[in-house]
Amino acid sequence: MTPLAISPPSSTPEPDMSSIPQDAATIPHSATPQVLTVCIYINKQANMGPNLDRKKIQQLPDHFGPDRPSVVLQQAVQGCIDSAFQQKTVFTLLTQGYGGEKISATFDGKQHLLSLPVVNSIDYVLRFLKKLCRSLHCENLFSDQPISQRSGGSYQSDGIRTRSCKHRN
Repeated sequence: MTPLAISPPSSTPEPDMSSIPQDAATIPHSATPQVLTVCIYINKQANMGPNLDRKKIQQLPDHFGPDRPSVVLQQAVQGCIDSAFQQKTVFTLLTQGYGGEKISATFDGKQHLLSLPVVNSIDYVLRFLKKLCRSLHCENLFSDQPISQRSGGSYQSDGIRTRSCKHRN
């Protein structure tokens, strides 16, 4: 008996799908896993309070996301740490979580790491950021809506955008 010729899977070229639009109109809902993504915007005109450096805040992107809630939370918290006059001030406001994204801060001559809590809801991201901002005395720093970057930082919002945001850098 002669053995059957088995070709490796890589010998069959995959069809080129790059020209097919990948949006909800062309992909059946049963084929697409529903992944929750959020986008939050930074109000760079907000009152930064005594802990955040306005010049550093100005260097942050206009928004974080769209991405999973845990990633957006990590980006926003890390942005606050990186924009602080003293990273230790922001870092010590946070408590160790388990299984979430990691953040870091450098103070006292060392790098410190902390895991954020696991995030499963948009509401949790919003509550977490509001509480952090209240502690930092900069209550209107994050928004669920695009912010026109004009003078006067009185913009207020209570949610986090759940649709994709366009990249505006």
